[in-house]
Amino acid sequence: MAATCPHCGETIDDGATTCPHCGRDTAAAVTPPLGASAQPPVLPVVAGSGQSPAPPPGMPIAPPPGPTTGGLAVAALVVGIVAIVLSFTVVFGFVLGGLAIVFGAIAISRARTPGGGSKGMGVAGLVLGVVAIVFAVLMLVVVFNVFNTVGDRLPNIQFCVDHPHDPSCRDPRVP
Repeated sequence: MAATCPHCGETIDDGATTCPHCGRDTAAAVTPPLGASAQPPVLPVVAGSGQSPAPPPGMPIAPPPGPTTGGLAVAALVVGIVAIVLSFTVVFGFVLGGLAIVFGAIAISRARTPGGGSKGMGVAGLVLGVVAIVFAVLMLVVVFNVFNTVGDRLPNIQFCVDHPHDPSCRDPRVP
């Protein structure tokens, strides 16, 4: 019976230790190519069906879900940022700041349950809502003080428009 050389594939004698065609040693173990094994894989036989092999395991249809961030936590953070930016308008500062506080409080309470979301974003949204309301209150104080100061001088301005030659209407800096 004739054998084949594992290196060049030519027919050689059974007892030959070297190939007469390529000159390599035929007794040396040949490593299989990458990904192949020396023996064919054995497929398991399904019980009760004779010789048909079991199908290979399939891939999962969808990957497992990742960690949830919580929609209300993200909403609290975004609404809190917008409330800070628009707090100079006072109305948006109060409305959006209040919404950020409510969303943040709900997000914090839901974060205590497993898979409830991010507690950090809820806290950040709640704090930003409080800061927006504080800024809106400060804006109200500033606006009222400015109007109060200007409002006190308006009657004096009207008097000076009506009586331009009155000595109290003259600017003391002008000679």
